[in-house]
Amino acid sequence: MAAEVRDLNADKLFKIVKLNLKGRAKEWFRRLQPALVDWVELRNLIVQKYGDVDVHDIRMKLDAIKQEPKERVQKYFERLDKLFQRGRIQDVEQRRRFLARLRLEIRKLCVARTFTDIEELVGAATELERVLGELGETPFEPLKQEQEEGVSETMMEKQVTTLNNTLINFFKGNVPNLDASSSSTMFRGC
Repeated sequence: MAAEVRDLNADKLFKIVKLNLKGRAKEWFRRLQPALVDWVELRNLIVQKYGDVDVHDIRMKLDAIKQEPKERVQKYFERLDKLFQRGRIQDVEQRRRFLARLRLEIRKLCVARTFTDIEELVGAATELERVLGELGETPFEPLKQEQEEGVSETMMEKQVTTLNNTLINFFKGNVPNLDASSSSTMFRGC
C-alpha cells in the first residue's frame, strides 16, 4: 500500500523490503540470494512460506463477530461487510459466515430457504427481523410505531393475518410441500 501511495516501482520496492527485513526473515532472505532478483518473486515466496497474513487476520476477525442480542441485522451485516470487502471474501463464504452468527430466532427461519447472494440473504433476514419485532419475538423494541392502547380485536386479527401472509410468502416455493392450507395452519398461532 505504501508503494502505491508513493508511486514506487517494483525495483525500488524490492530494495526497500530487503533493507527492512529483520531476524529470521532476514536470514531466510540471505539463503535465497542471489537467485532472488525482483519484488514479485519475493512477494510470492513470502506468501508461499507465511501465507497472506492480511487474509488470515481478516478471517480471524470474522470468526469473532456475531450478531449482538439487540443489534439490528443491517448493523451486523455492515460490520461483516467491511471485512468481506477488505479480504475479498467470496459470496458463498459471505453467506455462510453471515448466517452462522446471525441471532438464532432469525437464523432458524433463514436456513429453510436457499439464497442466491448475500444481498438477498441480508434482505430476507431484515424482513424476518421486522416481522419478529412486530410479533414481539425479538429482544429489542419492535420496528413499527407503538400502537395506541385499546386496539380492537378485529385490528389485531388483521395484523396477525398480515404477518402470517408475510411468513407464508417468505417460505413459499422454498419449503417442499408448503401450500396455503398447511401454511395457514402452521402459522395460525403467530
